[in-house]
Amino acid sequence: MNLNATLLGQMIAFGLFVWFCWKFVWPPLLSAMEERAEKIEQGLKDSEESAKKIIKAQEEADSMVKSAKSEAKKVLDNAKQQADKIVEDAKNKANEEKDRIVSSAQAEIDKEVVNAKKSLEKDFAVNVMAAVKKIVSKEVSSTDHDDTIKESLNDFRK
Repeated sequence: MNLNATLLGQMIAFGLFVWFCWKFVWPPLLSAMEERAEKIEQGLKDSEESAKKIIKAQEEADSMVKSAKSEAKKVLDNAKQQADKIVEDAKNKANEEKDRIVSSAQAEIDKEVVNAKKSLEKDFAVNVMAAVKKIVSKEVSSTDHDDTIKESLNDFRK
């Protein structure tokens, strides 16, 4: 066997195999690897953008929560102020009503006192006149006079 011819044939066959692989196999493999590398690179960029968007969204959410808390505090403070005002108005109205009722009752009491005084004066005057008539109608002696006064006072007390 001729070692040189076999070696030369194997070299030619190996060269054709390399050329065939270089021409037909290697380009699709390279394009598939490049496409895969581009997809991976794009995925990394997208994930970085998504991370940035998530951070931005978190910051916006925190800002919104902070503003909502602030607004809620303002609403609560406003509601408390209104409630305090309503309570104060109710107290003032109740005090005014109390004063009105007290003054009305005091006026009624004063009116009743005046009427009672007039009635007592009238009754006293009638009793005095009756006592005077009794005294004048009898002969005036000191015992009769004392008895008549006592009798008139007893009549007045009844």
